[in-house]
Amino acid sequence: MKYVYIGNYLLTTREEKLEFIKYMHVFKKFKIINQKIILNDNSLILELSDDSSGQIAKKSAQLFFKKKEEIQVYIIDKIILRNKEIEIYKNNKLFKNIDI
Repeated sequence: MKYVYIGNYLLTTREEKLEFIKYMHVFKKFKIINQKIILNDNSLILELSDDSSGQIAKKSAQLFFKKKEEIQVYIIDKIILRNKEIEIYKNNKLFKNIDI
């Protein structure tokens, strides 16, 4: 699986969220197959199909949020749910540990 992590996504307005999702579904180089909201982290994780370009998805999200410095966009490798935590890995290293 491929994932794009969008930090502080929940800090955007409802209209921005709707416009962002519409915007991301237009591209042909990647396909979003699932969306995960992490409330404790104010983030959104987009799960992409295996044949998608994670780099293009990341750059597209960065372009959409270019005027919002608080939004961070990363490609992540995997998500692991453990007990009451979510572990997020980037470049095969633990990037973030979130209590749920």
